[in-house]
Amino acid sequence: MFVKPCEGLITSLYDMNRKHPITGKVQPHWGVDYGSADDNTILAAATGVVRFVGRRHKTAGNYVVITHANGWETAYLHLASVSVSVGQSVAAGRTIGMKGMTGSATGVHLHFEMSSGQWSGGSSLNVNPALYVDDPNVRTLQVNLKKLGYSLDVDGKYGNATAEAVTDYQKKNNLIVDGVAGRLTIASVDLAVSTMEKGEAVVAEPNPSIVSPSHRQAWEWAKSKGFLTEGDQPGMRPKDSLTREQFATVLKRVYDDLGKI
Repeated sequence: MFVKPCEGLITSLYDMNRKHPITGKVQPHWGVDYGSADDNTILAAATGVVRFVGRRHKTAGNYVVITHANGWETAYLHLASVSVSVGQSVAAGRTIGMKGMTGSATGVHLHFEMSSGQWSGGSSLNVNPALYVDDPNVRTLQVNLKKLGYSLDVDGKYGNATAEAVTDYQKKNNLIVDGVAGRLTIASVDLAVSTMEKGEAVVAEPNPSIVSPSHRQAWEWAKSKGFLTEGDQPGMRPKDSLTREQFATVLKRVYDDLGKI
């Protein structure tokens, strides 16, 4: 069992066809990146022994490699500082360093890799860490995407299904389409869920027996202008692109105009 090695959102996925942000070349990204957070402490993802500590590497910067009981290894790159030494035993969740941007990096983050054997800086032994770590941020994202109609397992793992749901959401909401749920995508999803939950009820079709002819005309005018759309239950509701406050304003203006005729 592996714990999330730090706080922060995933900013780059395990991807064999990723365009490198510095060189612009398409090359494998053998791990996942976690962006800067309020707490940039890096933790051991599982109990093990520190096999290697690298310093000032051209691309990896300062980094730590830990061997675990199952023979797997985890690697933590671009560290600002290292607080463990070779041969030291560490428990899962123990602090091993701090996030930084040493080596080849565009900002403060942790590049985290997992290998099913001895780690060697990216190889066929590498596995996708996002499939082995239960990430609370991903779990929350999955819950919210399910509320928006996406079919997902809420397991905290950023697998293909989650990446595809994020990609689809980004396409439909004019966001950068990369399948990565960064700060803007998370904020958009949160807002969409909040808006949906606040306006859950469908606006019912006006009942002609209890509303005035002017209100009926206003409603029909709004329908003719395309301000309404069919809901999931009988009746009409404002289109998603029109807030309920804006819609109320439209009806008020139309009602006032009709009163002048």
